[in-house]
Amino acid sequence: MKLTFYQIYYHLKKKYEARRISCNPGKIKVKRPVYYREGQLCRGHLILIESGELRKIDLKSSLWKDCIFICFGEVDDIFCRIDTDLLVLDKKESREQVLNDLQEIFQYFEDVERAVTDVFMENQDFGELIECLGRIFDTSLALTDANFSYVALADRDGRFKKGFINESRALPMPLVSQLISDPSYQRSTTLAGVYTYSLEQMTFLCKNLFFEGEFTGKLLAVSCTSPLNNEYHKDLLHMAAEYVERMYERFGAFHMADRALDSLHEMLRLKLRGNSVPGERLRTALGNVSWSEDDLYYLIQMRPSYRYDKSLYDKYLCPQMELQWKDTCCVAYNDSLMVLLNGSRLHMTDFQPELAYFLRENLLAAGISRRFRGFEGIQTAFKQTDIALEMGIKKDSTPWYFRFDDYALDYILIHGRGGFEPEQICAPGLLVLKGHDAKMHTEYYKTLYCYFQCRYNAALTAKKLFIHRSTFLNRLERILELTQMDLEDFRSRLYLSASFYIMEEEN
Repeated sequence: MKLTFYQIYYHLKKKYEARRISCNPGKIKVKRPVYYREGQLCRGHLILIESGELRKIDLKSSLWKDCIFICFGEVDDIFCRIDTDLLVLDKKESREQVLNDLQEIFQYFEDVERAVTDVFMENQDFGELIECLGRIFDTSLALTDANFSYVALADRDGRFKKGFINESRALPMPLVSQLISDPSYQRSTTLAGVYTYSLEQMTFLCKNLFFEGEFTGKLLAVSCTSPLNNEYHKDLLHMAAEYVERMYERFGAFHMADRALDSLHEMLRLKLRGNSVPGERLRTALGNVSWSEDDLYYLIQMRPSYRYDKSLYDKYLCPQMELQWKDTCCVAYNDSLMVLLNGSRLHMTDFQPELAYFLRENLLAAGISRRFRGFEGIQTAFKQTDIALEMGIKKDSTPWYFRFDDYALDYILIHGRGGFEPEQICAPGLLVLKGHDAKMHTEYYKTLYCYFQCRYNAALTAKKLFIHRSTFLNRLERILELTQMDLEDFRSRLYLSASFYIMEEEN
């Protein structure tokens, strides 16, 4: 294994006083240490050399471009012009001990490399890879995807758990919103090298990850206070990034569900737009996630209850929901989040408490469709979610979600009115009663409404009105006389029910 200057220097400095002379550090990697012997092939190695021998080497020698030197004894300032790194140790230091310590440093990194190789050979996941790489970091290391979710985390000192991770293993939404609105963060996602980024009074070392030229995620390490340490951790991040990108190339994604859901996302968007979907493509997309055309589904539409950047939808909320609920497919559509829930695999009664919590935490309101079978019902379900949201929020803004089935009757009755005012479409007898009550100071409308609420039970109505049963019957007789209603007729009762609903909704 080859190491960089900073990887060697960082560990050597723990034991030795070393003076660094360099002009162009960090550009090469070297193999295990060897003693310099004139004429001996040692290019590409870490070279241990005496100061006297160092002075004999031609400054134009190619050795300077291929090696890193550790010199015992003082050297002239002329060596500041060489195109490599030079470490100067006290000439009294034991050569054998220094060599042994250097061998241990190389062995340390080779052990890590061997462990990483085992991760690849055994087809382990990113969690195992980051845990393995985290051993060489003396600070916390995290791997995140492009959607602000933690793919893997080696949180040695608990830094990430202190405000940088939520219960869904993602960056908390307020921080995500801050990042998305920060132009400097947006620019940083195009950087190829290691850079620093500060968030919430903490500075991170960051290395962007790319696949086929597309930004896929980041490696993050909590930045160290010493510039030297930062350089060391920069080298480690470069090394770790190479391994992560190799594994990403193998799997094609951080989360294996991502690829399987891609085609289903496309199918869902097509159906929401009212487009036709080829049957074979749909069956393939469903099969990728072990779903079926015969499964039962629910469609859920989520809208923000306050104004914030809707780029959070695709980048943050959709992936979070799919990670949290394995039997969902989520897309951003217009100004809403659309969630297709496989009701054959995830029962709505079990799902609703989790949904309510998610909506409350993210300040969203949701409309839930009626259960339907297959993808052909998506357009209708979409309309049902619209109705549930609009009517639910209008009637009661307290709940976080509204089911279409709870508002279906409301919709029928309201939209059955067309553009008519209540007095233009409701049972004329009720308008007669209201007019009579206003003129004669009676309570005939209230009496009939109570009778309706008591399911036309005379005794119960009289009890609720605190009047004698005979008094109620006399009053009812007068009501029927004024209205000319036939309460024994089913259609008359249905008309009366709808009219009461409309008139009471207007009050």
